[in-house]
Amino acid sequence: MSTTADRWMYGVRVPALLALAAVCTAVVPAAAQQPQTAAPAQAPHRVDAPREKALPAVPRPEGEFWRWLRDGARRLRTLDGGPVAFAARYRISPQLARTIQDAAEAQGLDPDLGFRLVRAESNFNPRARSHAGALGLTQLMPNTARWLNRGMTTPERIMQPEANLAAGFRYLRRLIDKYDDLRLALLAYNRGEGAVDRDLRRGRNPENGYSRRVLGTGLERYRGDGRQAPD
Repeated sequence: MSTTADRWMYGVRVPALLALAAVCTAVVPAAAQQPQTAAPAQAPHRVDAPREKALPAVPRPEGEFWRWLRDGARRLRTLDGGPVAFAARYRISPQLARTIQDAAEAQGLDPDLGFRLVRAESNFNPRARSHAGALGLTQLMPNTARWLNRGMTTPERIMQPEANLAAGFRYLRRLIDKYDDLRLALLAYNRGEGAVDRDLRRGRNPENGYSRRVLGTGLERYRGDGRQAPD
């Protein structure tokens, strides 16, 4: 049987415990109902590495090679001689450039003049034919071709590049030695020796514009005497 004191303690503790439980019950749901903040875009423990200055891309070997090749071709175009340089200048194949240079040197003709002559005569077309009947790279008339080379008996033989260049350059070099004047030699090549000699005897200028077409004007003008320079 409980005493009066026990009943008093029970009456005091129970209400107190109930009141404490009520307070805790009210606090916990309130905390649970607080609005949730949005999760950060990155985890809070992640630390970005400091940005470094971007380094230039390392060129690939093939890129370096083509740049070297372009630079080399640009340097060659600034030179005055050599088949590769002549091929680049006149936009012809290296093989044709080599054939023209070899033929000029074989006849003691300055290759630069040889290329200028071929450009003026045929624009580097081995199959070129004029209305007057001239043939090939150096535009030889059939009679002149046979006089220079007895084997040139047909148009096909006259237009053969090596033979045509050899005969044409030999003829021009012969004219240079005869007149000792490149302008007159070119006019004789174009008009014929008889026509030039006749004008000179009569005190006339045989010029018809052909020498300027071959030699050029201004900074592009050819300034040699037509003969190959000694090594």
